Amino acid sequence: MAKVINGGLDALKVALSCMVLAVHCGFLGGNGTLLGYQLNSGIFRITVPVFFLISGYYLYHSLQRDPHSIKLWLRRAVTLYVFWMILYAPFYITPATFEGLRGAIALIKHWVIGFFHLWYVIAMIGGGVMIYLLRHQSNRTLLCLTLLLYCTGAVLQYMRAYYEIPVPLLQHINNNDYVGRNFLFVAFPLMTLGFLIARNRLQEKITTGQTLTLFLFGCALVLAEATLHYQLQQDSLRKLNFDCMLSILIAAPALFLLPLRHVIEGHSLIPAKLSAAIYYLHPLLLILLIGIGFEESTSTAWIVLALTLPASALLILTSRRLRFVL
Repeated sequence: MAKVINGGLDALKVALSCMVLAVHCGFLGGNGTLLGYQLNSGIFRITVPVFFLISGYYLYHSLQRDPHSIKLWLRRAVTLYVFWMILYAPFYITPATFEGLRGAIALIKHWVIGFFHLWYVIAMIGGGVMIYLLRHQSNRTLLCLTLLLYCTGAVLQYMRAYYEIPVPLLQHINNNDYVGRNFLFVAFPLMTLGFLIARNRLQEKITTGQTLTLFLFGCALVLAEATLHYQLQQDSLRKLNFDCMLSILIAAPALFLLPLRHVIEGHSLIPAKLSAAIYYLHPLLLILLIGIGFEESTSTAWIVLALTLPASALLILTSRRLRFVL
């Protein structure tokens, strides 16, 4: 039986990748304006969680067909990660990298946590391994573990902005993004939600009206939480964003369920590949533009998008021969 392509979901993925691009380019003032913060650190923060949900959903179906498919899944994910980490190496490998132990540790750290946007891939790998190891656990156990880990990550991220840990070393450690944003506190919980949605066929048990209501309610909560964070950090020179906002736990699954409720059959893999190409390529073009004098702004976002689309087309063509690039 041929695999049905969910065209609606692939279209959503393209839109989500464009939102990630907008966040990285400082769309509408980035975190410096209320509207910019509400979008870049609010609504657009739903994007990566939805990607994790999608990964967990399809990982479930893959493991159902063949439990040994995890080997192929891991091989593809690791190859993808290695390729893009090598491609971006010029931006994190400097002369200091080769000067003693500190440089070596910094290099290892980059590969363990991922360069810039590539944290998503290494986190997905870790989350996938955890799901495989825990796949036989009950729905209740997995859901409790999901809530515990995600909320722990959220608390750690909130603490960065609103609470100073009395122990300086612990405070210094928690100031790093990767402490609360990693495979354990973000990827695994969200991938597990996608896994549970697939296992329980939730899209068949919830109505379109309920899904849409949940999505709108979730978006309202995300906007409210983002607005609150902006106001609480009003006097801060650098307003922090939060990848583990609690409100995302409602908005992201609801958004993911919408194209699952009404499957629009697709006839091409190009939209899915376009989404991946935009995600992986746009930081390269952004970094190059900033290097020649551009600043993060709305206009820069449009320029990066305009450059990324034809570059993505070339990458998609390349992927026909070199499948590991996407």
